[in-house]
Amino acid sequence: MGKSKFETTRFYDMIEVKINDSHPHAYKPHLHSELAIGIIEKGDTVLTINEVDYEFGEGDAVIIMPYVVHNCQPKDIHNWSFTMIYLEDSFRDALADALSPDLKIGIAKLGQSEYNKIKNLTSILKSERDDFLKEVEIIDCINTIVDSIEVRISKEHDLVMERIRVYIEAHFLDSLSLDEIATEFDFNKFNLIRRFKRLYNVTPSAYQLQLKVNHAKHLLKSENNLVKVALEAGFYDQAHFSKEFKKATGMTPFQYIKAE
Repeated sequence: MGKSKFETTRFYDMIEVKINDSHPHAYKPHLHSELAIGIIEKGDTVLTINEVDYEFGEGDAVIIMPYVVHNCQPKDIHNWSFTMIYLEDSFRDALADALSPDLKIGIAKLGQSEYNKIKNLTSILKSERDDFLKEVEIIDCINTIVDSIEVRISKEHDLVMERIRVYIEAHFLDSLSLDEIATEFDFNKFNLIRRFKRLYNVTPSAYQLQLKVNHAKHLLKSENNLVKVALEAGFYDQAHFSKEFKKATGMTPFQYIKAE
């Protein structure tokens, strides 16, 4: 049996490429602030969103919009390899603007030419080629993938829950309370939890926790002091931070730093 591998590489502070080969990465439902594009290079994967399973195999690709809670499970961890490209800031916003407003996740089965294009993009990003070529290849590859989307899955619209979600994102580092949110939006807290979970597949408190973990991941890119990161990300202490971080990402904070 070959040795499992997980590696991550950053470019421009706006693009991150992660390669996983038979490594037991995160299985718990999680989210990304980035827009994620992934390809399955080996094996089969089950992607779960809102308690609905979608199956992907070798040669398939998925686009996951920011802040969509999802969970990926390989059918066979020893026969599983994928590459994910995470787009931040201007790249993320430009692609999001190009998609229809109701597109929360796009699923595309890649043809051979598209599959080769994203593989080639990964190689170019890791090369010493000039930035002009890299940026052109990034945008060209993104456009190709967007054009190849065959299935669109739109999530139910709920304006009040969307306002609450945005409120939590703006205050996730604060000490929130359910009564506070219910009062702020004049909403029964029992119905609030029911509707929020139905729409986003997590409770408001779990969503806040995932935002804290995601914030901690960004902090760990430039800070190795785990106590400092834990406090800045809104955790009680380092032990609480390490426990929740591993549950969400499949790695301890120290392992995440080494992978970076």
